[in-house]
Amino acid sequence: MTSPATHDTDPVPASTARAGSSRAHRVPVMLAAGILAVVLVRAFVMQPYAVSSASMSPSLEEGERVLVSKVGSVEVGDVVVADVTDAWPGPDRSTHIDDGLIGRTLASASGALGIDLGEKSVLARVVATGGDEVVCCTDGRVGVDGKAVGPRLDDGAATFRLTVPPGRVFLLSDNATDAMDSRTHAGAGSTTDGTVSADAVVGTVVTRIWPLDRLGPPSPSSSTPQS
Repeated sequence: MTSPATHDTDPVPASTARAGSSRAHRVPVMLAAGILAVVLVRAFVMQPYAVSSASMSPSLEEGERVLVSKVGSVEVGDVVVADVTDAWPGPDRSTHIDDGLIGRTLASASGALGIDLGEKSVLARVVATGGDEVVCCTDGRVGVDGKAVGPRLDDGAATFRLTVPPGRVFLLSDNATDAMDSRTHAGAGSTTDGTVSADAVVGTVVTRIWPLDRLGPPSPSSSTPQS
């Protein structure tokens, strides 16, 4: 007499096999969709940014992380991240990351993963836009249309006078000692006026996200025009 087949020898139902195969295929698809969503958000909406110097102290301190919004217009007083690769002299450390569709896709993916591709960027405050007259110095500070803005400068600060061209902005650090801004690239001996194309502004800092005990927008500064 033949013994009944045990469960170990029962064939897997076709419906169960198909379901397992379907789940196995869904996992990489969902993972790819998640990565794509992160890439798109970072590329077009929001992006985290690490504060790498004390140039914006005390508004933002070195080592903090902020969230940068890429939507909306930039206004005087905003703290922004700007790509200055093409604005200021010095070696261009950017790579050929935008050659064709594949290059652009890889660039966005690398950025989403926090990989530095070599572009030069600064964190600074917008103090003047197209048509504004900027001079150094007014009462020991940068002046915009006759009003002193920004931190007090050293007595030996380079003097200059310029009108911001249309479509460009003048950026100023809150900390003159560690400044890397439009002022430090303007003045005697400079090959540029220090201004940056408005199109080179990556986005506006909307909030500090780390450390948690300092969560919130950057504080206002004397870098805005004073009456």
